[in-house]
Amino acid sequence: MIFSHCVTALAVSFLPFLAAPAFADSDVLWKIVHDKCVAQTAPCLSVNTAEHYAMLKDLRGVAQFLLIPTDKITGIESAALLDPATHNFFADAWAEHGDVDSRLPRPVPRDGMSLAVNAQQARTQNQLHIHVDCLSADARAALKTDADKIGADWAPLPDTIAGHKFAAVRVKGETLGDFNPFLALAKTLKDPAKEMGDHNLVVTGANFADGPGFIVLTDVALPGMGGGRRAGS
Repeated sequence: MIFSHCVTALAVSFLPFLAAPAFADSDVLWKIVHDKCVAQTAPCLSVNTAEHYAMLKDLRGVAQFLLIPTDKITGIESAALLDPATHNFFADAWAEHGDVDSRLPRPVPRDGMSLAVNAQQARTQNQLHIHVDCLSADARAALKTDADKIGADWAPLPDTIAGHKFAAVRVKGETLGDFNPFLALAKTLKDPAKEMGDHNLVVTGANFADGPGFIVLTDVALPGMGGGRRAGS
């Protein structure tokens, strides 16, 4: 199965107590993108100057990639992500998911692809990055079962996934278009400036009964989730 070639994004991005960080420097991703990729592309796969992001191969696995802004944006807690003028990096990440396909024997099904951002305490790097990766077979099956139960308003996901009790919302369409998951999450919070950093945020492709779309998931990172994460988390 195709899932044997990809580590699940939900596990890579969220589950605590993974291997020790490969980099002690929390600014490694920023230094790679700002000091190297912007000037010469390498070691990034590509740099989109118009949309202000670069695509970098993750150190893990054969098909995990990171979308990293070329502007300094620390993470999900950054005020820049609450500005509607900031590029919709999740939409960009979905547009680039072919990078994952290029490393695998066959394309990943729409509902097998995931985009994920870790909460502030659940990461090691202080530069925003979106994990572009595959879902595990279990996560994909659970979301497929729940897909048509998910509505256009945020509500608890019926099933727990990888130990996480997510809230979910559905988005219809082949692409995210103008739907910005960061702004959508912020609208649910009383004080986004203080609360955004507590949240994990995931977007997965979906095939609803009435057509293609996306499932957007969020939960609050539990205390201690930041320990033992790899660089790039």
